[in-house]
Amino acid sequence: WKLKVSEPVRRDGPKWDPSRLTETTTFVLGSRANKALGMGGTRGRLYIKHPHLFKYAADPQDKHWLAEQQHMRATGGKMAYLLIEEDIRDLAASEDYRDSVDLRLEELKPFIPPAWMTEKMQKHMETLRRGGGDAPAPEDPPE
Repeated sequence: WKLKVSEPVRRDGPKWDPSRLTETTTFVLGSRANKALGMGGTRGRLYIKHPHLFKYAADPQDKHWLAEQQHMRATGGKMAYLLIEEDIRDLAASEDYRDSVDLRLEELKPFIPPAWMTEKMQKHMETLRRGGGDAPAPEDPPE
């Protein structure tokens, strides 16, 4: 059973509940998740194969923090996606991956982002869940 391009990606259920993102939620870089699942250097393959995964595109402020904490190089690529570690570990345990000789979960190198970044991710998840696009959520106008 293949996902047809015309079918909308389902963004509901517990994995898409912003309250699951807390100050103790661990995240991984998309590039590391790709490697850990044995997809090697094929950038973006993870997102094409698993469009249901929550991914957050780091903005310049996020990237600055990630570089400062040495999670990525300051000169890293244009896009840096953050994924929830638990989602990647669930994938790794699934039928598609668990017997793979290419699994390298030690590549994940999970981290806990600062609260301000987690809040941005919660807002992004809520926007996507409500049917918004992949564009970053605009700031709420002052009331």
